[in-house]
Amino acid sequence: MNNFWNKGERQAVNGTILLRNKPDPGSAFVQCIALGFVSLFFFPFFTIWLESFDITMIEDLLFSLLIFALPIWIIFVLIVEIYWGFLGCEIVYYSESSLYIQQKQSFRRDAVIPWDCITDIESYDEPILYYALPTHDPTICITYKKADGQTKKFRFGYHLSPKQREIVIDRIQELLVENFG
Repeated sequence: MNNFWNKGERQAVNGTILLRNKPDPGSAFVQCIALGFVSLFFFPFFTIWLESFDITMIEDLLFSLLIFALPIWIIFVLIVEIYWGFLGCEIVYYSESSLYIQQKQSFRRDAVIPWDCITDIESYDEPILYYALPTHDPTICITYKKADGQTKKFRFGYHLSPKQREIVIDRIQELLVENFG
């Protein structure tokens, strides 16, 4: 029996684990070193800049945004990646009634998707536009209908290989056939 969070209440789930996805913390260690180097060069420059900053000068503000946007973004992405590397995980359970997806990355995200609501399951490749975002590259997309008729998509399966992705998709399709075949 696994515990699953739903709207702030602990809920017991009798089910089977379909996927347990946990990153390798070795890569997070390297990212900690990179964060240290970025911080080592960024923060002294930032403190020197703060001493000479004049808020009344719009040019100073625009110049500041241009100069500090990239280092701040790099620091943000590294912190999210480090958190994912050390503390992140993704677990997919299933029972006779529903599919339960629990993701712990930057924020915790839980989904309970009843089998009869799933309309499609497919491979997913992120657009190149998301390259600079810390999304961890989800590889599977489930389309389902909510109780109010609204169609939603849920992406999971971070950093799965194409073979692993196909195995998970095939197993979910088999479970759909078993439950509603």
